[in-house]
Amino acid sequence: MKPLENRIAIVTGAGTGIGLGIARVLGARGAKVVLAELDETLRETALESLKAENIDALFVQTDVTDPASVAAMVEHTIATFGGVDILVNNVGITYRQPFSDLTAESFSKIMDINLTSMVHCVLACQPHLLKSDHPAIVNITSVNAYSTIKGMGAYPASKAGIIGLTQSLALDLAPHIRVNAVAPGVILTETWSKQVADVDAAMSNRLRYIPRKRVGEPEDIGKAVAFLASDDADFITGIVIRVDGGMSVQLYADD
Repeated sequence: MKPLENRIAIVTGAGTGIGLGIARVLGARGAKVVLAELDETLRETALESLKAENIDALFVQTDVTDPASVAAMVEHTIATFGGVDILVNNVGITYRQPFSDLTAESFSKIMDINLTSMVHCVLACQPHLLKSDHPAIVNITSVNAYSTIKGMGAYPASKAGIIGLTQSLALDLAPHIRVNAVAPGVILTETWSKQVADVDAAMSNRLRYIPRKRVGEPEDIGKAVAFLASDDADFITGIVIRVDGGMSVQLYADD
C-alpha cells in the first residue's frame, strides 16, 4: 500500500510550480488531490498532467484571501471525496520592492495572500481534519524567513510570520492535528524564471551558494511535504524543514 493511500489532500496554489509539484508527489503516494487555484486558465493543463500519471485530482477555482471562496472549495472537496486529511498551504507571491517603495497597501496585499490566507484555510478545514484518522497541515514558508536579500519588501516578513503561525497552530491543534512547515530555497519554477533577466546567469550565480550544486525542483518540496503528511512523521509537529540544498548553512561563497 502507498503511504498516503486514499487520503484527501488540499493543496493551495497548485495550478503550476511548487504547488503542482507537491500535488504530483502526494498523488504518486496514493492521495487524492484537490488543486485550490485562483487562475482558472491553469485547470486543463494541471489536471491533464496529473491524470496522465493516474492521479485522482480535482481542480477548484479558489481565492484564498476570501473566506467564502475557501469555504466553498472545502465544501466541494467534501462533496467529491468525503473528507480532508491533509492541508498544504502553498499559495504565495513575491514582490521585488525596495523598502522606500513599500506602501501600506502593498504590505497588506503580501500579508493577505501569503499569511492571512493560511488562517482562512485552516479555519475552514479544521472541523474536517478533526474527523480524520491521519490529519496533517503543512505550510510552505521560505528560507527568506531566516535571511534574505535587498529589495524583497514585505515578502520575508510574511514568510517569517508563517513560521510563527505554524508553531502556534502546532500547539493549539494538538494532540490530534500535526502542523509543520517546509522552507524552500531556490526552486526552478516558471515564476522564478520570469523574475530574472538572464536565467542562465542567475542560475550560475545561485549555484555558488548551494552546496548541492543544483537548484531545486518542485518535486523536491513535494517529497518533504509528503513525508511530513505521512505516518512516518507521526511524532513530528511544529518544525520547519529547510529544502535548499544546504544554501542556508553557507556563510559566503569562498571561490
